[in-house]
Amino acid sequence: MLPATELIESEALSLPVSERAKLILHLLDSLEPRPKAAPAQVEKAWVNEANRRYQSYLQGQEKSYSADEVFSDLRADDD
Repeated sequence: MLPATELIESEALSLPVSERAKLILHLLDSLEPRPKAAPAQVEKAWVNEANRRYQSYLQGQEKSYSADEVFSDLRADDD
């Protein structure tokens, strides 16, 4: 890393968590701006997606996994 980058990194890491989170979001937006959506639009999109997945599950197009299977797989990935 360049010395200036290392200095910025060091200073950023000394910020409180909430300020680091704001900085991260700002930097990510500078790389690839995200479309701004109203919270109601986001919620509606998630509800639609949840319904789509549930209907797919009911029709046998989706497989379900128990919580034990999911957490077991996650623990295995950490090894």
